[in-house]
Amino acid sequence: LKKVRRKDDPQETADYLLKKHGQGEAYAVALQGAVDAQDAGDNYRLSIWRDVKRLLAASKNLSEKVPLDEQE
Repeated sequence: LKKVRRKDDPQETADYLLKKHGQGEAYAVALQGAVDAQDAGDNYRLSIWRDVKRLLAASKNLSEKVPLDEQE
């Protein structure tokens, strides 16, 4: 079976942006997507981009955590 990429899946979009752009730039791309959707009055797309931004922010917070075995 071939996996079909769903452009409306926030997790897939967030994963793709992280791979393509890295952490900092991925969030900037998602932010611009949200702004564009808002300017277009597209509330559905805006909700998708908001979820993407939330997921990217959460992954950034997780990546900044220090593992317990490395804490003093």
